[in-house]
Amino acid sequence: MLDRDHQQVDTTAVIYMGTFCPPAAAMAYRSLASLFEARGYSVSIKAIPKLGLGRIDEAARQLADEVFHTSRAERYVLVGHSQGALIALYHARRYPSLVEAVFGFGGPFHGTWLANLGRLSRLPAVRTMAAHSRFLRELREDSSYEAENIHSLYSVFDELVVPWFASTVSGANNVVLAPARLHPLLVRLGLTRSRGIELVDGWADHLGVIWHPALHRQVDLALDRLETDRLVLAA
Repeated sequence: MLDRDHQQVDTTAVIYMGTFCPPAAAMAYRSLASLFEARGYSVSIKAIPKLGLGRIDEAARQLADEVFHTSRAERYVLVGHSQGALIALYHARRYPSLVEAVFGFGGPFHGTWLANLGRLSRLPAVRTMAAHSRFLRELREDSSYEAENIHSLYSVFDELVVPWFASTVSGANNVVLAPARLHPLLVRLGLTRSRGIELVDGWADHLGVIWHPALHRQVDLALDRLETDRLVLAA
């Protein structure tokens, strides 16, 4: 049987930063990267080309060349924040045999109504993140990657993904961060485990989700399950 440390040697965790993040912003994602480094993963933190303001599909293809066509890794765990979550899922749909899991933090998978407002809506990426965009609809409807390997983590206090439940991915593992006093109300609204939604106690805004300890614990639990499955297959 292979041990866990040996198994991570050929696995790379790729973190796609959010919109407006230059390469120097990678420091903000170090605590997230450390979750994977502690387990022996090689970690790469990527900025979206053009600060994430160009076409998302073009940015995703450029990043795919950097990640999948130049790396010697045998498998990947993809992590994305905000627009980066969309790119992570986009890559998983196109490279399903290489991607073991996707973790999206505050991903606008159903768009955000803020993208429909003002002059920013003229930017290609912002138009794509508008509610009901064709790109997002096709991304959600694409079934080439197993939904059970997708983890969407988000907060009810996300001020940029509006409404906050636009981060929900049908059939995936959805983790919603909310103060415990709100959990009974959210359960009555249908946010239950039977519907693929886990409620965890806490508060964070759109950026804060990448640092929140409760969400980091959920990532750790998911990685435990992933590595256990990998050990069983290798036995």
